Amino acid sequence: MKKVISPSLRTLGGAIRRHREAAGMTQEYLGSLVNFTNGWVSNVECGYLCPRKESILELEKVLGLPEKVLLDIYDLIKYEDPHPVISFERFTDAESRASVIREYDALVVPGLLQIPEYARALIAAGRPSARPEVVESLLAARLERQEILARDDPPTLWLVIDETALLRPVGGPEVHRAQLDVLLDAAQRPGVTVQVIPLSTGAHAGLTCGFTILSFTDEPDVAYTEDHERGHFQERPELVHGWFTAYQSLHLVTETAAASLEVIRRTRERL
Repeated sequence: MKKVISPSLRTLGGAIRRHREAAGMTQEYLGSLVNFTNGWVSNVECGYLCPRKESILELEKVLGLPEKVLLDIYDLIKYEDPHPVISFERFTDAESRASVIREYDALVVPGLLQIPEYARALIAAGRPSARPEVVESLLAARLERQEILARDDPPTLWLVIDETALLRPVGGPEVHRAQLDVLLDAAQRPGVTVQVIPLSTGAHAGLTCGFTILSFTDEPDVAYTEDHERGHFQERPELVHGWFTAYQSLHLVTETAAASLEVIRRTRERL
């Protein structure tokens, strides 16, 4: 299936390429100036990746461009219909500003707590034809998201995980053990709550898909879901309320936080 590219991202990428070539820079050299790989530059220029606003400002600076030459194009993105890349960009921007993050995952450990090896295995498996530099670029973006947990004022994190996610040996036995160690450690930090839905529960409201609900101190809540092809950034109150209802129903079948720690610990000990 042909990849769908946002018109504004295509225009932005073309502008970056033209200014880079006019400056006599290779993709590798430009990437080194903004601390990204040449694969990242290539995917931005092709419209496959949407850089963060801070990266656009840095590109203007290192390319010696007048202020807002690229930023004005970048700002057009928010006026387009939702697009897989754009929806996720909106989500990561909102995630970085959220005061409370509620997330449910049925199949894997949530992205904010994934170790690099675990995340790399997931990304590579989901994109079997992707070049190594594309996988590494996507991995870097995922790990960058985790920096919000190291802030002086990190968001409160509420995670609900199906026990199935704990049992799946993503990346092999060694990575599996290391990932559960990190999950155990994170679950005991202040401001982080991890609750597990036991495998014995059977059918429950979360078997259709994973989702995230973001809450803010001075903005309405938003929700984010993904299917195989695209992400869906939800702002309409009635839609967000529906995901809240689903999240609350999941809490009816989770173990307590203390019991969930024991579930994770026992799973780790059996490996």
